[in-house]
Amino acid sequence: MKVLAAIHDMMFSSKVTASARGKPIEWLKRGTKVVDAVTASQPDVVLIDLAAPQLDAVNAIREIKSGACKGCTVIAYVDHTREDLIEAAKAAGCDQVMSKGEFARRLPQLLEGI
Repeated sequence: MKVLAAIHDMMFSSKVTASARGKPIEWLKRGTKVVDAVTASQPDVVLIDLAAPQLDAVNAIREIKSGACKGCTVIAYVDHTREDLIEAAKAAGCDQVMSKGEFARRLPQLLEGI
């Protein structure tokens, strides 16, 4: 399973790395558009931080789900108080949207198939 992580938060980056247990994770480089990276690598799963303003995450999800990566699963997280982003991500076609806490708790399970 190929995973692309569109996460620039150091705390969550380290949680993803630890949960992957040495399995490969492709990290979105700063300054790279999420859709461009997804189109180029065609990952099975995209992990994305909805609150990262430089990612334009909701629009990226919309583009990914409308054809940039057919069959791609998109898993997003954001602070539980950001109901606006949660609803927007769901409307854009995000497969799973969860709070930061739930994302951190479920990471080992989410990355188990890598």
